[in-house]
Amino acid sequence: MNYRSLARLLCVSGIVCLAVAAPRTALAQSPAACTSANGSNFNGNALAAGNFVWLNAVVSVKGLDRSVQTIIGFGGSTIRFTSGSTTYEMNVPNSFITFSPSATQVSSTFNGSSWTTVVPSSFSQNVFLDGLVFQVPEGGLPGGINPVTWSGTFYSSDPNVTAQWQWGAAVYTQFSTDQGTLGVKPVDGDKANDYRNSDHAGTPENFKPYVTGGARGGGGSNWTGSYSGTAAVTPCSINPE
Repeated sequence: MNYRSLARLLCVSGIVCLAVAAPRTALAQSPAACTSANGSNFNGNALAAGNFVWLNAVVSVKGLDRSVQTIIGFGGSTIRFTSGSTTYEMNVPNSFITFSPSATQVSSTFNGSSWTTVVPSSFSQNVFLDGLVFQVPEGGLPGGINPVTWSGTFYSSDPNVTAQWQWGAAVYTQFSTDQGTLGVKPVDGDKANDYRNSDHAGTPENFKPYVTGGARGGGGSNWTGSYSGTAAVTPCSINPE
């Protein structure tokens, strides 16, 4: 099963349709059972108008059968927070991660509507899960916004896996809203990917010089922002009718 096949399967009861239109599917659980909400806060730095917040999430998948291909889907994802009298709720692109026994390198691409990452099945560190660019509105935003809640629904082609995920947020003075140009690092560390450095998964390698303090980052070399707590979830198992 490739990611497009899984995408066709993920139009679940009319709730989540990932990437392509598809027949409805049978699930072992209700989607609510595999929806995870992970709340944290922004630090005390005010966010200047016109700057960009790079919100990024990583995942570690447990229980993989390393001998077969496994696909993880993450959909219906939103980020929500309130500042003053205004509530911001942002829809995050869908994402697909393929753990493949035949892959030797990791790659992440953005096609304008969804993220696709391919990972060797043997890889055991954090993998980039999803990301969104948010430009700070006119007037800026105060520091200390709390809570900031990222939620989404996890799906898997393997019913035996669990997912543990975290998210961070870093501020940039220059950035791109074309997420395909960011040069997002797909995994932690310097193995099996094009970025031979110790940066975290989710680092926007092409814009590192423009990082500054704010959101969950302190600037310097903190290109993803500090991570939230870890949320654990058992993805919904996809069973086509």
